[in-house]
Amino acid sequence: MTAVANLSSGALEATAKPLAAACYDNNLVNSQGMFLGDQPLRFSLPLLLVQVSVILVLSAAAHVVLRRLGQSRFVTHMLVGIFLGPSVLGRNASFRDLLFSERGTYILESVSLVALILFLFSMGVKTDLSLLRRPSGRAVAVGITGAVVPLAITLPVFHALQPSLPEDLRGSSLVTELAVRLSLSSFPVVADALSDLDLLNTDLGRIALTASLITDVTSWFLRACSAAVFLVSEAMSPAFTARILASFVAFVLFVGFVARPAGRYIAYKRTPTGALLSEGSFVVVVIAALLSALVTDAIGFKYMIGPMMLGLALPGGMPIGATMTERLDSFFIALFLPVYMALSGYRTDFSKAEEASERWCALELFVVLCVSGKLVGCVAAGLFFAMPFRDAAVLALMLNIRGIVEVAAINSWGDSMKATAEHYSTLTLAMVLITAVSTPLIKLLYDPSGQFARAKRRSLEHARMSADLRVLTCLYSEDHAAPLIDLLEASGSSRDSPVSLIVLHLTELVGRAASVLKPHRKSTSSGGNPTSSDRIVNAFRYLEQQAAPGAVTSSDGARSTANNAIRSINRSVLQYAPCSVAILVDHGLASGSACATAANSLLQRAALYFLGGADDREALAYAARMPETGTMSLTVVRFKLRNWVGMGGRDEARDEELLQEFWSRHRDNERVVYVEKTVEDAEGTASVVRAMSEKFDLLIVGRRGGEGEGDPEGSTALTSGLSEWSEFPELGVLGDMLASAEFASKVSILVIQQQPPKKTIATGSSVND
Repeated sequence: MTAVANLSSGALEATAKPLAAACYDNNLVNSQGMFLGDQPLRFSLPLLLVQVSVILVLSAAAHVVLRRLGQSRFVTHMLVGIFLGPSVLGRNASFRDLLFSERGTYILESVSLVALILFLFSMGVKTDLSLLRRPSGRAVAVGITGAVVPLAITLPVFHALQPSLPEDLRGSSLVTELAVRLSLSSFPVVADALSDLDLLNTDLGRIALTASLITDVTSWFLRACSAAVFLVSEAMSPAFTARILASFVAFVLFVGFVARPAGRYIAYKRTPTGALLSEGSFVVVVIAALLSALVTDAIGFKYMIGPMMLGLALPGGMPIGATMTERLDSFFIALFLPVYMALSGYRTDFSKAEEASERWCALELFVVLCVSGKLVGCVAAGLFFAMPFRDAAVLALMLNIRGIVEVAAINSWGDSMKATAEHYSTLTLAMVLITAVSTPLIKLLYDPSGQFARAKRRSLEHARMSADLRVLTCLYSEDHAAPLIDLLEASGSSRDSPVSLIVLHLTELVGRAASVLKPHRKSTSSGGNPTSSDRIVNAFRYLEQQAAPGAVTSSDGARSTANNAIRSINRSVLQYAPCSVAILVDHGLASGSACATAANSLLQRAALYFLGGADDREALAYAARMPETGTMSLTVVRFKLRNWVGMGGRDEARDEELLQEFWSRHRDNERVVYVEKTVEDAEGTASVVRAMSEKFDLLIVGRRGGEGEGDPEGSTALTSGLSEWSEFPELGVLGDMLASAEFASKVSILVIQQQPPKKTIATGSSVND
């Protein structure tokens, strides 16, 4: 039998984690089953499984409701814990003894602490310390001011009111440590919250990430120093002091000069480029993270310091960060980290709130001062750098978001008996309320698409024929380079009508807490073998060199995106782009195509299907460049509806005007053909498209925003009903039909959308497979 009891009866009410006397048989692990007379919930394994299942099921159900109110998962997990705790369901002694007795929570808490350790390590690995190399002045000012102002307000008020405070706060360091913790922003918490809000890649999101990283790295350093000072002050002899300092210095040196080089060796020497860590290497890294927590805890420092320091020392991204995300975050951390937060909420007890109202109010006063001071400091710094007041307020709310790191600190205060049960409940509720208010306000006040709004029209239709064609080419893999180069060669570039090209290689965001936009630099960490980005850039450099002088200029970059859902990215670009957008669906040349020649470019014959509307006019403006140079031939097919008189609208007049300009310019060009097709309805349109498409190797169509959206009534009738079985609505009606299996092996499709004239708009033009 194993007995667990409190060391003193007086500590039962005073501590955040009271331990009642509990005696149990440590052999009660696996049940023989209820049919043999056992009670399964008296055994550790069945009880653990039931506890985890209850917490996860309730959390999932609650989040379905709370996420519609703009709440984060942190708030959901904490509220589920409070619901299960002594404030609600836990008031029932039978329920508490059955599922969450002191004996039953030991194993659950231990496993959840392991998840917390691995979470901190994983976030350390994913943290991009390059943000600290050249931080913007705004980020530094917001981070520092947002940390100094709350301390400057809270600490003087605490010392002024100290004689009148309740006794448990008067002689305690709790308020000082609380002020320090709330004056800082936690990078893991802010990054996770902004990721949930889809704000990581916004201007304010990046400022908030950099500011929180600055204060977080500073706080970890100060935390280690304060722990060292405390241990030294408690030392019984100079030799004891020397051992403490030597132990910590030895750990830091080990991380910097042993663990970091070993991590780089595993990442860049033992692991092939683009691959995840091997099973053996992964196990070594996880064991190192756990041992780092053990070492710092054993030498008297907090167990959280070790994993974070080790994680920051190891290289992020591929392959270590990606492996942590793939094998650790998606299962173990996702499974047991919610349990840790729910347990933290479970320990709150508001049943005696009236009896301890004076202590609650006193502590909440300092929480309010800290939060208000941070809001004022961040807003003031933002206004100093000429930020709009709303943006400065949103940035302040971002940096005030609280989460698991703050809860872990409160748990630590409870473990060290700095916080009583009342303090613990008060602070836990405060963290939940701060986040529960901040996240919906951020959603309400901040529209990230506003930063991309442009008053200037960026469309080919409204540009001069000799104007510089600026193209942002987005690729997801090196296989996309060849068809895009063919398309650019066919785009009619010359010294008088040049193409300025920016190449953007989008790769899946793995192993990083935030996406990265950076110029391409030749890889030096892959043993001399070129990376996918290297090969893509080389291909476009060759295009620039082969073109006429001044006809093509290119630059390049690398960018990580939030996921590999290419269609989702395309839809976002189409919705927010501050310029015209083109999507290339590359199906290559059919083996029997009439266009298969020995010429250098595979694109020889292009057709434009013109139905009318802004997108079709933009497609015509682009296609008009093609026959200007090279050997590209162009056929423009104008569709008309039989017996259609027309409404005389502005769009129809503009269609006719642009077609007349095009034909008058290219009438004498033997490589340009203009054809008009009169059809009865949408079925006739589809028949003409099917009959003509196999004659060409590139079809150009306007996206036309979906059926009838922003198009003349006549052109809408030409496609009415064709979108009922749409598979790829982001390609528009004709684009979707051409991309279907019927056309998949015959022709490539270029779908063009003109910059919306009166929309809020966001990222650049996208060309992809």
